[in-house]
Amino acid sequence: MSATDRSRQSAADKGAALARPSWFWGGLVLLGAGLALHVPMYFAMHGGKTRMGSDMGSGGSGAAGTAMTVGMVLVGLGLALSLAGLVGRVPAAAARTERYRVVSEPLAGLTAAHARLITALSLALVVDVMKPATLAFILPGMKSEYGLTQGQVSVLPVVALTGTVVGSLAWGRLGDRVGRRATVLMSCLVFAATTVCAVMPTFAWNLVMCFLMGAGAGGLIPIAYAMAAESLPPRHRGLVMVLQAGLATVIAYFATSGLALLLIPHFGWRTMWFAHVPFVGLLLLLNRWLPESPRFLAETGRMEEARAVGATYGMVLVVEPALPEGPPAPGLPTADDPDGGGAAAGWTALFGPRWLRRTTVVGSYALAWGLINWGYMTFLPTLLKDASVAGTSPGALLFLSSLLAIPATLLVAVCYTRWSSRKAMVLYGMVTVAALGLLAATDMRGGRVLTIGLLALLITGTTGIVAMLAPYAAEIYPTGMRAVGSGLTAACTKAGGMFGPPALAALIAQHSGGRLVALTVALPMGVATVALALYGEETTGRDLEEDDEPSGAEAGVPAV
Repeated sequence: MSATDRSRQSAADKGAALARPSWFWGGLVLLGAGLALHVPMYFAMHGGKTRMGSDMGSGGSGAAGTAMTVGMVLVGLGLALSLAGLVGRVPAAAARTERYRVVSEPLAGLTAAHARLITALSLALVVDVMKPATLAFILPGMKSEYGLTQGQVSVLPVVALTGTVVGSLAWGRLGDRVGRRATVLMSCLVFAATTVCAVMPTFAWNLVMCFLMGAGAGGLIPIAYAMAAESLPPRHRGLVMVLQAGLATVIAYFATSGLALLLIPHFGWRTMWFAHVPFVGLLLLLNRWLPESPRFLAETGRMEEARAVGATYGMVLVVEPALPEGPPAPGLPTADDPDGGGAAAGWTALFGPRWLRRTTVVGSYALAWGLINWGYMTFLPTLLKDASVAGTSPGALLFLSSLLAIPATLLVAVCYTRWSSRKAMVLYGMVTVAALGLLAATDMRGGRVLTIGLLALLITGTTGIVAMLAPYAAEIYPTGMRAVGSGLTAACTKAGGMFGPPALAALIAQHSGGRLVALTVALPMGVATVALALYGEETTGRDLEEDDEPSGAEAGVPAV
């Protein structure tokens, strides 16, 4: 290996280095020990359902309580130490007399470094999806153990989704300040620490810990997609990210349902929270597979590392003289415009005149999807039961519809990558609105075959939308505000779960049947789809540096 190669390798290693390795790993050991000390309390709570629980008795419960107290202290200390080990000096953009572009080589393909990155980020997405998926499996046991009504136990998903909204917003902002790599790992640490939710003694404490757990997990999706968008070559970026979104969701639901089937009958609902720990632990151990984004490194002036990490992805750093005259290029910070979308631009730029239209368009589209997914889909089994479709159970109808929707859903990756990102999102929005309109027209009483077909159409539309939404949000913002923009979009998708179910429940109570409910959620999706068709950004086949420039409607010309 030549001296140049050794220097480049050393710089690339810095891109995947920890600020204070001994602090991080020492804190992780304390965190793991603290979580382990909560296990005796779990078995004590489990009582006579296991041999260990019955053998512990009341005295064991006291010992378990002591172990849990010590464990809580260790978890807190370990979390603080590990977080401090991740972040050193907060990077800041220095004044520059030159412009830079991080671009992929013309025929760049996926490298071994890409494979490692995709694997680690996919694991992060699985962890993120597993958290809300787990709620459906623990609610019956929690309701029974605490003696709750259906209305009381339904507060938990709302609180959990509220936590993910807060987390998406907070972690998104932090991702543009301290970096993508550090933020993903910090989110994992907080999520791991809050799995002690498994031994919370009261429902109120479960609400508190579930909120914190959601806040921890809320940073994974937006930062993961920002990191992927900045590291993948343009001709593979859309395909990989959309397939990643779909497959990670499938794997997460498969893993969650499988663990629930294996664990809950023997160990109770509480063990489902501890079941997340191995997934998070593996991601933390694979942290070197998550080097910092080369674009973020360049944005914060770490040019040597940006070149070295970019080289592992087939990217090159192009430095050009600053523009001598005229307005600054969008996405570049200046003394007069520090929030122009450059390094860590934050909320000011996101809602400023330059980016407001993009933010409004993608945010409204995400919010409309959240209202359908967390609102309408939640009550769909109830509406189907009331409709009594040919004597078929709601579960059977939804299962058959889901099977029919799988092939059409897989087409989303091809449409997004080979056709048009904007047009694909418009198409799937239209499919969703059409399905809701037809379900309203038939009031789900058009017969078994027609109802299954319409439900398949609805599931095709909604799953296609969510597969494209996060990748699209990561592609339409410049480097300095990509994480916060992605975070806001993720928060909008979850916000539907905060007010959608209560609002639709009140609507269902006042009006029988599903017509009005379907039309109510179809309207905002229709408006958002039209806005996206007219003013959405096209990202297919474009490099992220090109996406930093206003185009189409944002340059004053409606998209066609």
